[in-house]
This record gives sequence, C-alpha cells and structure tokens, in this order.
Amino acid sequence: MNVVAATVTLNPDTTQFAIAGGSITFTATAVLPGSGTIIYTWMAISANIPTGNSNTKNISFPNAGAYTVSVTATRSNNPAHTATSSPVPVVIYAVPPANLWATSSSGTRVSSFAVIHGLYSAGPNNIFTPTFPGGTTGGTTTAALGRSSTGHFYWLPNTSGNNGIVEVFGAASDGTGTTLVGTLDLNGSSTSSLGFVRLGMGPDGRGWILAGNGSANLILASFLSNGLNPVSITLEDGSVDLVGGSNSTFQNGDLCILGNGDIYALANNGGGVTQIFIGKPTGSTTTLTKKWDLVNDADAPFTGSVNGVAFDPFGSLYISTADGLYYINQSTVKSTIPIPTVQCVLVRSQTGLQDLASNYFPEFTTLPVTLLSFSGTYKNDITSLTWKSENEINFSHFEIERSSDGVNYINIGSKTPVPGNGSASVYQFADNLSAVSGTVFYYRLKMIDIDHKFKYSNVILVRKDVKNTAGISLSPNPVVNKTATLRITSAVAGKIDIRIVDLAGKVVLQQQNMVNPGTNSISLNNLDRVQKGMYILQINNNNELSAIKFSVVR
Repeated sequence: MNVVAATVTLNPDTTQFAIAGGSITFTATAVLPGSGTIIYTWMAISANIPTGNSNTKNISFPNAGAYTVSVTATRSNNPAHTATSSPVPVVIYAVPPANLWATSSSGTRVSSFAVIHGLYSAGPNNIFTPTFPGGTTGGTTTAALGRSSTGHFYWLPNTSGNNGIVEVFGAASDGTGTTLVGTLDLNGSSTSSLGFVRLGMGPDGRGWILAGNGSANLILASFLSNGLNPVSITLEDGSVDLVGGSNSTFQNGDLCILGNGDIYALANNGGGVTQIFIGKPTGSTTTLTKKWDLVNDADAPFTGSVNGVAFDPFGSLYISTADGLYYINQSTVKSTIPIPTVQCVLVRSQTGLQDLASNYFPEFTTLPVTLLSFSGTYKNDITSLTWKSENEINFSHFEIERSSDGVNYINIGSKTPVPGNGSASVYQFADNLSAVSGTVFYYRLKMIDIDHKFKYSNVILVRKDVKNTAGISLSPNPVVNKTATLRITSAVAGKIDIRIVDLAGKVVLQQQNMVNPGTNSISLNNLDRVQKGMYILQINNNNELSAIKFSVVR
C-alpha cells in the first residue's frame, strides 16, 4: 500500500520584495493523506494576515524589515497528518525618497519618481519647467537631463538645427536660478547637426556628454560642474570606438555613470534594437563595448522610443520610454550568443517620458553571471548546497556565506568557476554543522567578478532536524469544564502561542505562556466560552507549529 507523504508548499517559494505598506499574495498547495477539510494556519510575525481558512492569503507588511512566511496544513479529521511549508523570506524596503528624475516628451516639465529594486512607490511629481535663457540653439525639448550629487539639475537642448553646438543649462534643486553654464561646438568646422545629444552626471560632479548624428562618429565630451557658475566643456574623444555595436544605433538613448566612473550607455535605433554599452572614459582612446541586447518579458526585442537610463541606490538600472518607466531586471540575463540579453519589466505606465537622471552613483551593479537555481538540504548534521549558473563572463569566484540570524553572515567557503564551460555549470558545497550551535541557518552566495564587483544571491533557509515541541497532550479530552491542562515537552525556554481553531479555520481562543526546557503543565482558561464541538489545538513554539485534536462537550 502506497503511503502519501504529508506536504505543503508555497507559491511563490523564493525571496520576495516589497515596499513598506505593500502586500504579497501567497498560495499554499497541500498534499495530505485522508479526506476532509484542510485547516491552513498561516505564520508571518508582525505582518497582517487576513482571517479565514483559505489556502490563498494576500499578506500585507506594514514596516520595513525582514519577514518570513510559512503555513501549516492539517486535516480536520486526522490531526496526525500535518505538514508545515518551508519559510519564504520577505524583504520589505522603507518607502524611498524621490530618486529618479525625468523630463516629459515636450520638455515642459522635470518630474521626480520614487522607486527601489524595481518597485514603484510614487511619481511623477512635477518640480519645475526648464528654460533656455541666453541660448542660441533654440530648444523645446530637454532630452538630456543630469542631476549632480549636490542636487543641481543640468540639461541640454536636443533639437535639429544645432549645427553641432552643445549648450548646457543648470538650475538649483528646486528649479530656480536657471542659467547657461557652458557651450561647445562639437563638430568644429562642420555644420552637421547632432540628432543624438545626451548627458549623464558622475559621482565627482563631472558631466559627460555623448553625441552623434546616427551615422558619423560618436563624440564624447565632459565638463566639471560648479553649481551654476560657468564651466569649460572639453572634447574628450571625437570618435569613440564601439565593440559589438554600430553608431547608427544611437538614434535615441542616454547614459549614466557608475560610482567607479564607468559609463553605461543606452542606444536605440527606433526600429526594435535597444542595447546597453559599457566602458570607462580614457580620453581619445575611449571604448564602449556592447553588454546586453534588451528584450521584453517574452524575450522578444525591446521596442519603442527608448530615451533615458539611470541607477537607483542598489545599482538597479531603469529606462524611460514614451509609454513608461521600466526596470532592467538583471537577474534575467541570458548568455545568448554572441551577446547576452536582459529583460525590461514595466514599473510604471506613463506617457511622454523622455530622459532620466539620478544623483545615486552605486559602486557596483548586477554582474552578468546568471544564477539559475540555488537550494539546500539538511541531513545528519550536513547542509548540502547546490546551485546552477551560466553566463560566467569575466567571473572570478563564488563565496558561500552562512548566518544564524539572517542579518550577520560569515564566509564558510568558496568555489571557482568551471574553466572553459560555455554552458550552465553546477556547483555543490557541504557545510558540517555538527559543532555549530543553533537550529535555523541562512545561506547566500556572494558572486564576485574579476574586477572585484559583486552581487548576492537570494537567501535560503535550512532548519536542523530538531523538534522544539514534543509529548503534547490535553486533559481532560473531551473538555467538560471551563479549564483543561495542556502538557508539553519543550527543548528550549521561551514564549509559546496557543490557539484553539474550529473546523472552519476560525480562531476562537488564544493565549501565551512561558515554557522551560522539559515537561511543562499549562492551564487552558476560559474554555467555557467555547461551544461544544470538535477543535484543533495549535502550539507555536519558536516558529515550530504542532497540533492535536480535541472536543468540547457540555
């Protein structure tokens, strides 16, 4: 006779992210022997869980911090068949301040957005109307916006008929004091207009201008900002070298600067080709190398009028288009030959967006290595970790980190990549916990590039096979009076939560008690408030759920 194992799983089952005040929907799938109603008991300490016996819950998280979500499933007619899901980590970010700035398609507004880790919080909120006092090239659009670390805004007219002349305008953080701070003829004796003129500010206050007409050379210039005082614009490279790309792609796009000075250049030809180039400015020998082809969430070429790119504090990249703000989800990088692809996910539907800017200059952004899976199992004092990755371009090594509290991590080992492997690689690591105290452990991978940039994997949780609670009994059972005695054997000292749940999943009575290691006798009070019938007695001891069935008679 086949015995069906009691299991319950959660979807989603990987680390989830949200902003304080937001919610995430989880669905439990239970496989339990027998028949009858399944009671679902949800756990997410400090979160708001809707009442009722449902296998789907939209759980809200009021404050920033780290949470875990789990669920226990119990058959109403056979409490011995109980299963608890693996906990799912949830990271809740504080509500972010405004950290992205965008121009509208007509250039009549500079507005702010608040986003973090691909999550939209607020915006657009209008700040000011840019103008062009003292300019000679005209200007009805501001398709090239930059914001310095000091909070000043800088922008460029981007119109036909400029004859190669670039003019930089600036204003204070509230849009006041608009003035022309610098000008330079990038074409020299040529009168050709530059249809592509974009601006990005660096962490040192230097503004970088990338310009071209879609067919001739791509030009790089820079200036060192000084508030609203005049600046000198310098031609850095009159013919930037492109690797893996073409000048003709730079019909639309933008640039932003990483904390180490690397340029991230967005290029779009208006015909379904959208790409990211990366390079470090080196004067007249500057080279930009194509890093990714951008695709949508169906892995088709990313289309539309693509105009702006900027970082958030975590090194996440965002792009703006005529129809909205998008997040470049770098965890979706695929090692497509010859150039990897990466997906863009809509963050905010918004018409008329042009350029993007921020005053965040993160030290690193997500690496091209793609982590396909990461899992762990525990048996006989050994945690066995397994992960699979691909696209290990310019990749150095993995560091394996362990934590007992989910906050403070230590390095417990490393793995170097499989040399010359052009496909997916599988890695394994064993962690002996026999001499390590504790029952719950968190693991993550630190993935380090050859230039020392790094990113972290998702966090997984492994629990030792140690039961905090055993030997549960209730006397008398059936309950006939207003009190009964619960006997419980606990492996640890601490506070336990006791709940009485009816067969519809409604909590009808609950109390908290302290327990000590060993056998404890606890009086259950106010049972006269409980109507006669069948109930489930649930005990939560240090996030470990146990349950027994009992009845009340009168």
